[in-house]
Formats: sequence, C-alpha cells, structure tokens
Amino acid sequence: MASSLAAQLSQIAAKSTNQLDLKAQRLSHSQSLIFDRKVAGTQDFDTVYQICFEGFQELCQLDARFNSFERTIFSEQSKTEDRTQLSAAQNKELDVVLEAFLALVGGRLLLSPAVKAVDWLIRRFRVHEYNTEFTILTFLPYYTTPLFLNLLSILPEDLTPTFKILIPYKKGLLNPPRHPLVHSATTNRAFLAAVNNYVLTVSRQQAHHHALLAFWAGIITEAVAGMLDSSRSGRREVEKQKHEDIILRILPILNDGFALKNVSELVIGCYMVSVVLAQKSSLQDKLLDGLMEAVAGSWTEETLESGLVCLAVLAQQKPETRLPRRALKAILRLDDIVKRLTDISSQYQTSNLLLGVVAGCVDDLTKHKDTARLELLPRVFQTQLLGELETSKAMAMVLHAASNAHRDGTMSLDTQACLADLVQEFNQSEFLQPIFQKTIAESTFDTAAIEHNLQTVIVTAPAPRAVEDVVMGDAEKVVEQDGFSSTLEALVGEKLFKSSFLSAQSIPVFDRLVQAFALAASSEEKTQVFSDLAVLGKSEVSKSPQYLSFFIRVFSGPYPIGTRAMALNIVATFLTSTSNLDLDFQAILPFLLVALADPSERIRREAAAALAAIGGIYKKHKKGENVWGRDTIYGQEKQSKSVQWLPTRDAQKVFERAVLPSLEECIFDPGHISKVLETTLRGASVDPNASELKKPLRLSFFTFLCSHAIQLPLFTPKLGLLGLLNRIDKAGGTTRTKELEPLLKAWRGLSEQEVSDICEKQRVPVSEVESQMVTIVTPKEKDALTLLLSNVSPYSESLRSTFVAAIFARVKDIWARVSEDRQVLAAEQLFDIALGLSDSALVNNCRNLLRSVELPGSVLIEFLEKIPVSLTDMEAVGPAPKRRRTSQSNMIAMTVKDEAEFGKVMEKMTFILELVDSSSPETHPELADGLFQTLAALHHFKSQIQSGMSYLLSLTLGSLLAIVNRSKESAKAQFDTSVIRADLVVDCVRTTESPQVQNAALLLVSGLSVIAPELVLHSVMPIFTFMGSSVLRKDDEYSVSVIDQTIDQVVPALIQSLRNQKRDVVSGTSELLLSFTAAFEHIPSHRRLRLFHALITKLGTQDFLFAVLAMLANRYAMDKDVLVLMTGLVSDASAPVELTVRRVHFYCGDSFLTKLQTYYKYLDLVTDSLKAKPSISQVLLGIGSDDGREPQKVAVDLLRDLAYLFKHSSLKVKMAKAFASEDEEVIGQIRALFSRILEQVLTIGDSVQSMKLVGQANSDVLGALFGTLTLVDFLDTIEVLLQRPSDELRRKVLRLLEGRLRQNPERDGASQIRVLDFLPTLVDIVRSSPDILLKHAAVACIDRIAEKYGKKDPSRVVSAAQVVASEACIGQEDDRIRIMGVLCLASMADVLGQAMIPALPEALSRSLALLEVSLEKGKENSRLHDATFSLFSALFVHIPYMISGPILDQILLLSFKSANAEDCEDDGRQEALRMMARKVDMAATLGAVDRNWQYAVQAGPAAAKETLEVVSLAIEKHPKSATGKNIGVLTSILFKVFDLRREQLALGSKATFEMADIEEIEESVNDVTIKMIYKLNDSTFRPIFTKLQDWAIAGLPKKDTQGSLARLTTFYKFLQVFFGTLQSIVTGYASYIIESVVSILGKASPSDKNTKSLWLATMRLLRSAFEHDQDEFWQSPSHLTQISKPLISQLAHATNSSTAALVIAEAVPTITELAIAADSTDNHKDLNTLLMRFLRPSSGPTGNRVAGGENPHTRLAALKAEQSLTEQLGEEWLALLPEMLPYISELMEDEDENVEREVRKWVKQIENVLGEKLDDMLT
Repeated sequence: MASSLAAQLSQIAAKSTNQLDLKAQRLSHSQSLIFDRKVAGTQDFDTVYQICFEGFQELCQLDARFNSFERTIFSEQSKTEDRTQLSAAQNKELDVVLEAFLALVGGRLLLSPAVKAVDWLIRRFRVHEYNTEFTILTFLPYYTTPLFLNLLSILPEDLTPTFKILIPYKKGLLNPPRHPLVHSATTNRAFLAAVNNYVLTVSRQQAHHHALLAFWAGIITEAVAGMLDSSRSGRREVEKQKHEDIILRILPILNDGFALKNVSELVIGCYMVSVVLAQKSSLQDKLLDGLMEAVAGSWTEETLESGLVCLAVLAQQKPETRLPRRALKAILRLDDIVKRLTDISSQYQTSNLLLGVVAGCVDDLTKHKDTARLELLPRVFQTQLLGELETSKAMAMVLHAASNAHRDGTMSLDTQACLADLVQEFNQSEFLQPIFQKTIAESTFDTAAIEHNLQTVIVTAPAPRAVEDVVMGDAEKVVEQDGFSSTLEALVGEKLFKSSFLSAQSIPVFDRLVQAFALAASSEEKTQVFSDLAVLGKSEVSKSPQYLSFFIRVFSGPYPIGTRAMALNIVATFLTSTSNLDLDFQAILPFLLVALADPSERIRREAAAALAAIGGIYKKHKKGENVWGRDTIYGQEKQSKSVQWLPTRDAQKVFERAVLPSLEECIFDPGHISKVLETTLRGASVDPNASELKKPLRLSFFTFLCSHAIQLPLFTPKLGLLGLLNRIDKAGGTTRTKELEPLLKAWRGLSEQEVSDICEKQRVPVSEVESQMVTIVTPKEKDALTLLLSNVSPYSESLRSTFVAAIFARVKDIWARVSEDRQVLAAEQLFDIALGLSDSALVNNCRNLLRSVELPGSVLIEFLEKIPVSLTDMEAVGPAPKRRRTSQSNMIAMTVKDEAEFGKVMEKMTFILELVDSSSPETHPELADGLFQTLAALHHFKSQIQSGMSYLLSLTLGSLLAIVNRSKESAKAQFDTSVIRADLVVDCVRTTESPQVQNAALLLVSGLSVIAPELVLHSVMPIFTFMGSSVLRKDDEYSVSVIDQTIDQVVPALIQSLRNQKRDVVSGTSELLLSFTAAFEHIPSHRRLRLFHALITKLGTQDFLFAVLAMLANRYAMDKDVLVLMTGLVSDASAPVELTVRRVHFYCGDSFLTKLQTYYKYLDLVTDSLKAKPSISQVLLGIGSDDGREPQKVAVDLLRDLAYLFKHSSLKVKMAKAFASEDEEVIGQIRALFSRILEQVLTIGDSVQSMKLVGQANSDVLGALFGTLTLVDFLDTIEVLLQRPSDELRRKVLRLLEGRLRQNPERDGASQIRVLDFLPTLVDIVRSSPDILLKHAAVACIDRIAEKYGKKDPSRVVSAAQVVASEACIGQEDDRIRIMGVLCLASMADVLGQAMIPALPEALSRSLALLEVSLEKGKENSRLHDATFSLFSALFVHIPYMISGPILDQILLLSFKSANAEDCEDDGRQEALRMMARKVDMAATLGAVDRNWQYAVQAGPAAAKETLEVVSLAIEKHPKSATGKNIGVLTSILFKVFDLRREQLALGSKATFEMADIEEIEESVNDVTIKMIYKLNDSTFRPIFTKLQDWAIAGLPKKDTQGSLARLTTFYKFLQVFFGTLQSIVTGYASYIIESVVSILGKASPSDKNTKSLWLATMRLLRSAFEHDQDEFWQSPSHLTQISKPLISQLAHATNSSTAALVIAEAVPTITELAIAADSTDNHKDLNTLLMRFLRPSSGPTGNRVAGGENPHTRLAALKAEQSLTEQLGEEWLALLPEMLPYISELMEDEDENVEREVRKWVKQIENVLGEKLDDMLT
C-alpha cells in the first residue's frame, strides 16, 4: 500500500504548479518591461500597482475607452488575483479582458503611460506567458524599437512554431530585421494566419491604429507576392493548383477586411493584396468580377481614390472590357468620375476601366430613362485619357450601340440626339477625327444605318461598301419601313393645322409629325409621302404658313442633324421650285441666319442653299410686297403683327449686299455670319464692290431682327438669334439694349417653373438663356448698371434665382468698362440694397458683387464716413442727466433701445470694414483718417453696449496695419500722422479678449512707433498691465514672437523708469506680476517655464523670484502644473538662482545668496501675511484688501508650496555636494544660512499654535526642510530640537523622523551607526515621558529603526524591546500606545529572532492579557486584537520552541473566543493559527488541539473549523515521521471530531451546530483523515481502521439507537471519501464492512427521516467501492451474493414519486456499478434474476400488496435500472434478452402510462444496441 500511495502522490506532484518553488516564483516576478530584473524582483505588488496605475490613469485621459478596465484588471482587487488559483473558465474570462486591453493599448505603446500599464499585465497577469500570441502580435509592429527587445527578453523559452522566427533573435537579444518577418509570413502559414486574425480582431473592436495596419499591409502584400512567386512551376496545372490554394487562403481575409469599411487603412491594405493577386496570378473572370464588386462596395470618401486605383488595375487584367453591374453602378454614382480617373491616370493605367464605363453607358440604349449616362461620354473622350487604340475601341462601342439600337426597340429622341452630338464631336474634333475615320474605315459598320438611327451625317473617306453592309442596310430598311408606315397611318386622317407651327412652344400634333419625319428623313420617297400630308397644307403654302413653318421649326429645333438637314433641304427645294411665286420670304431670314451659325457644316450648307433660293426669288420679283407669313408666321395673335417687317426692296438689298456675298465663307466658318452682321449693321459693306447699307436701312434691318427675337415663341432659334445680336452694341442710331429691353422684361416676368419647362422642352441650358438675356444690356448704354439693377430692384418673390445671378454676373462683367461716376452711383445703390433689405434674396448677391469688383477710393471713403454717422443716429434720446460721457470722442454716449436697429448697424459696419479690408487698403493711404475715426467710434459704441466687437476691431486694425506697414517702407509717412490715436490702439489690448485684435494692436503700436514714436511711447505702459488675460494664452508661433518681443523691449524700460523715480520695483510692478500669474493657467503648458523665466530674468531674479513664487502659490495653491513651474524656476541650471557645484568662490557669490535669500524673503512674506497690519503681502497677495483672501488660507498655501519646493527641487543634492567639499568656509556659510531659514520656520510654528491648518502646513515645511539634509545631519538637528520644552515640536520632529525612516533611508555605514546611537534617546523618551503621543511617536521610530537597522547590531535593539514590553509601553492604559508597542514587538521579533528571548516572558504575558481585554464584551478593539495576533505570528515563525503548551492553550482559547466575536477581523487570527500549525512542534500543536477541542465545539462552528484547519495544516507541513509519532493524539482528535454529529443530535434543541455546519466539518475531517493516511503505511493504518469500525458499529450501547445511527452515518460518509479517493488501493477494506452494510440495507429507508442520511451514505459508499474495483473483489461469489440481493431489494422502497426519484438517483447507479464490477455472464444472470422480480406484481421481498413489482413506482425503478445496465454494458447485458422478453411483453401492456412509456424507451434502446427490431421476438 505504501508504494501505491507514493506512486499516486508522485503523479499529483507532477501535475502541480510551482507555487512552492520560490526560485521560480522570484524569477517570474522579476520579469518586467520597464524595470531591470534585480529591481523588479525587489518590488511588491503594491509598488508595481501604484506605478502602473499612474500610467493607466494617463491613458484614460487620452482615451475614455480605457475607463472600463478600471473596474477589472486595474482595480484594487487585481493586486491579489493569482492566475494559478483561478479555474479554467475564470482564466478564459480574464483572457478576454486582457486581450481587449492589449488591443486598445497597441496604438500607444510608444508612450510611457501605455508601457507602464502593460507592465501591470506582465507582472500581475503574466500575459507574456498565458497570452503569448496576443502579446507578441500587439508589440510586433514596433519590432525595430528597444521596447520589442524588452519583450523578447521576457518571453517564454518554449515559443510555439507560430513564432519560431523570433527564437534566434530572442536568444541573441537582437531586434529582428524586416526580411525574416516577411519570409515567415510567406512560408509559415500559422504566423500569417495569426497576424491576420489579430488585425481583424483589433479592427472589429475599433482599436486599430496606423502602426499596426501599415505593418500588416506591408507584410501581407509582400507575403502574398512571395507565395505566388514561389509557387511558379513549369507545369501549368501544378502552378494553377498552387495559386488556387493561395487564393482560397487569402480571399476570406479580404472578405472580412472589405466588410470593415470604417477602417480605412485596413481596406486600403486589402486593395493592395487584391492588386497583387490580380497581377501575379491568372484569376478567372468570375473571381475578378467578384473582387471588383467587393472593392466598389467597400470604398468610402477616404478610400475612394485607392479603390479606384485597385479597380483600374483589376480591370486591366480582364480579357473583356465589360464591368460587373454593381461595380459600374458604384462608379457612375460618383461625383465627377472623369476628373477622379484623370487624377490617377498619370500613375496607373485606366484604359480598361474607362472602356468598361463606356460599354456600360451605351448598353441597353432603348431602356435608358434619361441621358445622364450618355452625357458622361463626351467628357471621357475630351479628356484624352484613352490611347489611340483604346479610343478606337470606345468609338466602336458607341457606333455598335447606335447601329443596333432599333433592333431592340425605339430610341428616345433625347437619346438619339445625345448620340448624334457625340458622333458629330468625333467628326469635328481635331484629336478624335482621325481616329474616328480610321475606326469607320477598318470596321464593318453600316454607316447608313447609323446615320439613319441617329439622323446625322458621318463624313467618311470614299470607300467601296462591303456587300455585308448592303445586306444589313436592306434588312434595316424593312424594319424602318414598318415603323414609318404605322406612324404615317396615324397622321393621314389629320386635317390642315389651324395655324403656324411656330405659333406656340407646345403643339401635340407637331410632336407626332416630327417623329414621323425623323423616320422618313433618310428616304426621298418617304419624305415626299410625308410632305403630302393634309395636315401640312402643302397646296396652300402661299396662303397659309403651316407647310414651311413646320420645316422651319424642325431645322431650328433640337433634333438630329440628319433630320434638320432634310428639313432645310425641303425648304430650299420648295423655294427653288416655286420661284415663280410673287412672295417675299424675308420671314425665313432670321432662322436661316441662325442656321448659318450652326456647328454642323451640313446644316450651314443647306441653309446657304435656302438663302440662295430666296435671293433668286428676289431677283425675279423686285416690286412685290406680298410678305409670306406677315400676319401669321407666329400665329394670328399680335405676336406676328408686332414684327417690324422690311419693305421688300430693303429686304432685297440686305440679301444682295450683306447675305449673299458671304454665303460661301459662312458654309466653312460657323462664326463668319456673326462677323458679317456686325460689319453690316455698323455701316461697312461685306462685299468691297457693293455699297454699304444706309443708316435707315441698317436701323430697319436691326429692328427687324430684334422684333423677331422678341416675338419668336421658340427658344432654340431665339437663343441663336440673340447670340448673333448680342455682338452688336449699336446700329443705325439705336442700341441693342433699347430694342431688346422688352424681351428682357418679358423674360424677367417668367416663373421658375415656366423657364424650366421651356428649356427642358427646347433642350437649351437655363444658364445659357439667362446669360444671353442679360447680355442684352450693353456697357455702352449710359445707364447700363442702373438698368440691370432695376430688373432686380425692387425685389419680387417671383424673381428667379438664376435670373438674379445672371444679372449680377453681368454687372460684374461690365463693371470695369463703365465710368467711375457711374460706379459710385451703382455702388451706392448696391450698398443700399445689401443693407436695406435684410430678408431679400438680393442681399448676398449685392454683397458678393461689391466684394468682387474693384471699388475706387472715393467709394471706400464714402462708406467709412457712414460708420460714425450710423452710430450717431442710434443715440438714444434720453434725459440729459442720465447720459454718460466719454473722453475719447465728442460724440454723446447712448444706450441701445431697438435690438433690430442695433443688428442693422452692426451688420452695416461689418460689411463696410470687410469691403475696406478686401480692397487692398495699403493702396489707399487716404483711408487712414477714416479708419482712426472708425476705431474711435467703435470704442465708444463698444463701451455703451458692453460688447467686445472683436471682429470689427480686427478689421479696422488690420487695414490700419497694412497702411502703416506700407508707409514704413517709404522715407515719409504717406498719410497725415496727426490723425494717429495710439491710446485707442492700446485700449484694444486692454479691453478685448480677442487674440487677433491683440496681436494686430501690438503690431500696430510697433509700426506706429517707427512712424511717430512721440505719439506712442506714453501709451505703452497699460499694455502689460492687462495683457495677462488674453495675449499670454496664445500658442501659435506668431503670437509667441509678439509676446517675446514685447517683454524684451518694454519690461526693461518699465523697470528702469521705476528706478529712476526711486520707487519700490516690486510694488510698482505688482500689477504686471499679477497679470502674468493670473494668466498662468491659460498659457500653453510647454511655454510656461520659458515665458516666466524670461520675465524674471528681465525683471531681476534677486528682487522678483520670491514674489513670483508667492503669487503663484497664493493663486493656485497645490496645482500640479504650478508646482512643476515653480520647481523649474528655482532649479533652472541656467538661472543664477541655482546652487551649482562650481568653484569655491562661486558659493560665496550672488548665486548662492540669491538662492537662500529667495527662500528667506518668501518666509518673510508668510510672516508678514499673518501680521495684524501686513505691508508687502498686502501689495503682492492682496492681504487686507476688500477682495483679498483670509491671511491664514494664504499662509497655508504658501507654506505647502514651499514644502513641495524643498522636496522636489535640487537643493538637497546641491547641499550634499557642498557639504562633501573640503572648503570649511563654504560649509560654514551654508550652515548659517540654513539655520536662519530653520529659525524662521520654527518661529512661524511658535506663532501659529492656535491656527491648526497653518501649523500643519508649517510642519510640512519643517519636514521638507529636514528632507534636504542627510540622515546623519537630520538626526543631529533632531537631537537639538528634542531639548526644546515644546512637546508639540518634539512630536513633530519624531513623526518626521518616522516618515523619513519609513521611506528609503540611507544604508551607508555612517548612517546606520548614527541611527543606532540615537536609539537610546528614543528609549529614554518611552521610559520617562508622561506624554502618550510623544511615546507613541518614539515607539514608531523604534519600530522603524528595528526594522531597517536592527540586524546591524541586534544587541542594541534588545534593550529597546524590553522597555516596549514593559509597563512603560504596552502596560499603559492608552490603547494607542498599546497597539503601537505590540506592533513594534512583532517587528522586533522578525528582526531579532532568538535574541528576543530576554523580552519574551513579559511580552507574552502582557500580550495575552491585552488580547483578552480586546475581546471583552462591549470593549472590543479590533486593532489591538490584530496587533496581538501579528505578534504571535512573528513568535511562531522565529522562536516557536519558546511557546509552551499552556501558552498554546491560552492562545487557542482566545482564538476560539475571537472566532465567535462579531467585531474582530479573521485574517490576523487565522494567519497566526496557520503559523502555529506550520512552525510549532507537531506534538505540542496536536496536544493543544486535543486538550481544547471541546472548547472549540462550545465556541461554535467557526472555531471548530479553524481548529480542524490547524490539524490539517500540521499534517500537511510536517514530515511523515512526525505524523507517525503523533498518531495516538491525532487519532484521538479525529475520533472526537467524528463523534460531533452524535453529540449534537443528543443535545436536541440545545445543539449549537446546524446540520450544514456538521456536514461541512465532516467533509473537513474526512480530508484531514485522507491526508493522514497518505503519510501512513498499511500496517499502521489498518488497526486504526478496525478501531474506527468498531467505534462506529459497536461503540455505543444498543439502546442508544440514535447515537449508533449518527456514528454509522459519519463513518459511511468517511468511507465514501475513503474508497473514492484511494480507489483500488483500498478495495480490500470492503470486506470489513459488508456485514454491517447488509444489516443497514435491511433497516435504513429513504422514506424514514431518521435513517435517510444513513441510507444515502450507504448507497454512495457502495457506489465508490464498486466503481474502483480493479482486483475482481466483487466478482467473488461470496462477496457478490452477500451484497446483491439486499442492494437490489432497495428498489422496493420506490413506492411513491418522491421515493422513486431518490431510488432512481441513488440505488440504480449503485446497482449499475455493481453489475459492471461483477463482470461475468453468470453474475449478470443472477443479478438480472433478482432484478426482474421487481418487473412483475406480487414479487416483492415481503408479502405485502405493495411489495415487489406490485407498485408501479417500483416497476418504474426496476425499468430504470434495466435501462442503465443496457446503456453501460450493452450487448454484454443483452445476452440475457431471452429471459427479459416475456417481462418486456407484459410491461408493454402495463396499466401505468409511465411504466409503458419507459419500457418502450428501453425497447428502442435495445434495438439501437442490437441493430435489429424486437417486434418479431415480442409477438
């Protein structure tokens, strides 16, 4: 048995952690990111937490997301968390929090606070060991930094294969280069997967950062490229397979990355990988399309440019140009896609992407709802982004779509026109025409079909037409014929239209006619048929205008070129064929002139033919006056009658002299006709041989054209005609403006909707029409500006915004071409509109216009003069006595009554000053006078309305500054300097908070001082008095330079002035100092020290440093930033205030004196502030003034800040170095000066004894002052001070000493000796002083000395220990001195060890008495209680052999009492008991427990549990031999504990233990017994076991049934643990208990509350014994037969639902384990026979009706047993199936539903095991 136990124990040890391996623990604890191993190893978790928590708090200020971790991994509780003690589930939860923090902090790892915070995760939670992968990946982006090297040094040695690349660099402590990381990502799948997963995880948490994503993008891009390169193979199939494998690995990463749209850098990295995949592998089209759609679906505004680049690269890899639908839609939704592609085309090929866009735009033309896509195409071609070959492909796409358009349906006219315009651009563009001609020549397009579909002309080089083209043309014609025929049939029945087709903008029948004409235009035969339609009235052409007006409207309208050209051709043909008619066709002239300006040469040629035909008619009929369409051309209304017709003779002259001679040039140049008209109407002849037109004729011709432009209802020709007329300013004595003004007014009157409808119907841009309309007004018109403005003023709501914008654009365009006097008038009018109509839409237009045109100086002067006038007009008419007056101007002060009026005035001033500011005021020096007047007016007005008016002041000062700076460049001022008002400029600094105003004012003062210094110098002083509230807050370089310059130039002069006046400089500059100190919190933090240092240097350090320090302390108290500044000022190495180690004479010079004099003056100021009549402190600190602070509060703040300076400045180091020098003179001076300062502090302390807060602050100063001394000097000083009579002072200095010793006192030999020499002084105080508080302070110091220096010379400490243990200390009545004394003794015990023995008797007796006192009812003292137990712990650890048995008895008894006390903490007591168990001799400990167990029981459950824990720990921590020697007393204790149940039950209602407490204690004693067994061998334990059995079974009289049952219950519970823990080793012990168990099974019942616990214990005991049988113990028939029947008979107890549930839960598993242990067919048969008796009624062990299987609950329990056996044994158990089948058949028809249901489950279970149905067997 011993060997088996040893083997099991070794297995347990192998699986345990190294909690007891102290060396491993120290090594683990010393691993840190920021501390050296040696330093880290000495730190406790409190220290580490404090350091790291500071970093964490700084992180929380940077990012609020860190705050949530303050409640978890950075809580106070985290200091005690130990991962080795947590369960797996708890560790998993902890991992989630740790990794979330690491993810969030990753972006800030280069910041010191972040490294501190992460170090807490290293030190406390060991993330580098438990979360190695996540930690490495968090630091990996910083692999080149020393920080990563620190991480490598603490990583575990056994890195996983994922990070094997880091192993050599870890061993060599080198930063890894980039190449190995890329190589690892390329070849190590696990590494790349880890990096990818980490990046995605962090990004999903929104914790991503630039360093991580940049690192990842570079690594994964190079890795993917490397993988693809390395997978290349000579065999295409092998290479393809490898590439597919790589792609399948990368695509999920891309998919997840694209889904995180808001992580821009991640998405861009995915774009990079996509590009690599596309360029280095042959991706299938389907995959490329998918990638393109993913890219297009993932971009945002930030990633759009990169996304387009990626899309362009992917498109280049596609063999087809067509883009996937989603990608195309995403591209077309972008704003200005062509410009975006232009931007990236310089670096990347975009041709395929553009071709894809073109293909998408011309796809399914018949389904296009609008022309938005087609309107994109001209820009694509115009930008010339495509090469010649790609441009040809794009053109081919357009032509292919145009040629096939009518096959899929009918194209809309808008689509047709857009495509026609595009094709015409191909024809006409210099760049595109050669490519287009080549495309046509090399392709097989049917040009005729395209021309027909688009109704345009394609000019091609002559070439034989391919046969295929002819065939295609014929096929197309058939389709077209069908379309034309159906359209024509609908028009045949139409009667003659009632009026001209030019009479209205919308004529429904015209729309139908033009659709039919478009289909007929390509065929003369169809055209002839169309022309003969009755609705056109061809036969009535001479009498009615319908026929010609239709074709005029067609060729003048927005239709395809082919359609328009055919209409012109029909008109020309008609005019030629009817030349014999005596008609004047001058009505057609305006339309033909517009046609001559058409961009299409074909249109111009046809128009020239028509004009020539009209000219021919004029030649034949010179005298006729029959003007065609005279009263009907524009309908029967007055529009036609209002046209100014030319006499036929005059019309003939116009044709002969102006039009016909230039027709040939007009055909080739679309701009020539406008030149002809301009020349003609100006009076010059076009033909040199022809005479010019007379002025009346020119006037008539001009008015003729203008009247047509006015009366023409259609806007397409109207716009063209205006384009011709707007080139002519004047003709025949009239102007364009005068003639066309009615048209402008009429256009002005149209509503926005009307204009929109017109332009949409006529397909003309609104902006172009608006522009041409307002261009009617010529700058040569005298009142051009007034006329234009009259069209928008007075303003009407009906005015269109586009019209208003066009008017103002025209005004801006002609502004420079009108005279200055007209500009002044217009500017005045614009100004009135801009500021007179606050709600008008004109306001912004007027203001923008005034800002954009160049205003003359006279206008600006006039505007500036309005400001003072406006302010005067606002003067309130109030009673004269109530008016306030001002000295700055002669204006009377006023109050603002009308807020609306005030707003208008402010707006007016702002606008005027903005105009001046934007009009280059430096070019208008004459404005200076007005600007200074404006500045005066603004100041006066500002004082009335209590407003800063910063913007207005800034504008005014800015303009003045520009003028002054320009004047500085010349020798003489360019303006009258007498207008300068320096006082106003200085007031800008004094009275405004605007940085812009202040800067401008300061610079203006600087500039004015150059121009007129005599006017400026007397006004400079107030600047610095008030600049603290504003100027000093600035942080920009410009403002800083202004401040520096001001300080450098003005401060020295100010000081010199005060000295010249023999005034106190400190008092005289108090306001200046106050300004700077008040501005401290607003000065940017990084500029504070430099600024204050410069100020103090310029003022004089010796005189002013103490004042600045005091004023800062008074205003900001203990503000951290102020303290840092103050420390910097007194420690600045470059300042003369710093004590530096230089040559000896330097110590005697000014720097040394200045330093100490500063502190001396500072303390003098404190003293002065506490006087009844303060002097200097009243000036500097405001003491005694009305708004000053209380003197005591001021003194507290000053003293606290001084204490801080003493602690944190460099004074201590400098003084130590000075004392170390050999110059006695220097040392003497330092000591003298230090003594003076110390005397000051002590004097203040004596004077403020009644002021508690001031006294405390003064004590802090005293402590800090002592802190500047070495420990030896400190103790020398203390010895002197202890001689003073003041107990308060003596207590202070001792507390200071304790604080000094509590921190990190000096450890050098001299310090140690001096401290120990000082110990008797403290002992004497303890022994003799009546002051308890002084004693307390002395004992505290003794405690520190003993702890820090006691080991140096223990003998010196022993005497102190005896005094502390005596009546003089812990024998006192005061609890404070008692507690301190006991704690001191505990510390001494730790230090002295056995040297403590002389003091031990008195210490023990008094401490036990104190402990008893602390537990007295009503007088509980938890602190004294804890202190006493801490002393016992120390004694147990260091001198356990000195603690006798009686003492242990007393300690135990008092601990029992403590455990039962409510107000006492448990930790100290439990720790002492644990130390007793560990350290005290085992025999003494167990003897004490044995003697006092009964008292522990009497004290209650808590005491009993703690006592049992002492026994457990004693067994565990002492060797086996000790356990063997003390087996007797140990057995006695265990028997007593085992009998607890019986004893408590015997007490009945008087029992002190609940049943739960008893069971908990029984669990503990079972564990203790098992621990004891582990340390015994079989020969030792077996007698104990038999004794325990006899004790349980026969240890009581038979009459004591309850006691016997209680003992058996306890015994069987122990046996359950015994067999369950030791398992097969102790199976043989079951032979001892079989007889007893069988007896119990016959008596105990689950339904009897008295025996239920025993029955449950029996079932569980047997189950444990059966379960671990490996020696075939229970297979033995003798053992099996004894137990089987009684056990199976327990099924009979299942008589109701509750007992059945209990039997099924406990007995059935036990029976199952028995069957498993029996493990033979014969045994199974015997068991089954017994079991089946309970499956039938009347088969119970008793003859009762409910026995056996009579009760359905019994049968149910038996069925559950069968099910369990079938499940566990399977086919082995089902070998007995033949015996079971009859029972199964009967049970399937059982009356009880539950039984029937369960038997069917059993049948299914059997069928599942056997694999066959039981139906045949059961029938």
